[in-house]
Amino acid sequence: MWMLPLISGSAVGLASGAQQAAMPVFWFFMAAAAGFLAYQPLETLLGLSLIKARTDEEKHLAIGWTAVAIAVGALSLVELVRLGRGRVLLLAAMGLGCFGVRWLMGKTRAFRVSKQIVGALGLTSAAAGAYYVATGKMDSTAFLLWGANWLFAAGQIEFVQLCIRTMNAPSRANKLWTAKTVFIFHFTLAGAAIVAAQMGLVSSLLAVAFVPAVIRLVVWGAARPRKIDFHVLGFSELFLNVVFCGLLIAAFVTRG
Repeated sequence: MWMLPLISGSAVGLASGAQQAAMPVFWFFMAAAAGFLAYQPLETLLGLSLIKARTDEEKHLAIGWTAVAIAVGALSLVELVRLGRGRVLLLAAMGLGCFGVRWLMGKTRAFRVSKQIVGALGLTSAAAGAYYVATGKMDSTAFLLWGANWLFAAGQIEFVQLCIRTMNAPSRANKLWTAKTVFIFHFTLAGAAIVAAQMGLVSSLLAVAFVPAVIRLVVWGAARPRKIDFHVLGFSELFLNVVFCGLLIAAFVTRG
């Protein structure tokens, strides 16, 4: 949800023929990586994570790690501003806003999926940021990259949670009934991408990029309820994400 959107934004930006983009992309990667690496220990220090710092040594480690990450992130943002990419600060502010929303939601399980989707909004903004720092433009392509990555990530979040909720379902019919909202979301998303491609608004490859997720959901729906092998699920979702990233890049690179 962070690395692959960053790669897609960077690849599309660099493929557009942007000049002198290497250093802005490098500093953006450093800033994004620093924010990503600071997040978990900061959550722990604020008491918002399931992971707890129980000893003074663990607390000092979390504080030190967070301080170093924030320092690296701040230096990277200064360099981006110096290189004429100051609007990246707006994305940084948005990321902080997502963290704030997650903080306001607290630790209640009722908002677990909502918090993950809000977090995904912040993480996938790396696509727009990477494209912007590579090209110097915050245009429709930047927001399309961001939106496509976020919607795909939201679908993955919903699917994983669905697998967890239905692994002890009494029947296939019960499992499918529980999954109706997730099916509607995936088919609507793929259908909207196909319509947009037919209208010439986006490349047809962008519509194709959402098809593997729909196929995965249909195959899952046809299978009987069973226990989850989380290693298999994790690697299969990672593979699906890599396929999506490749098709997304191809969609924007071949569009022109």
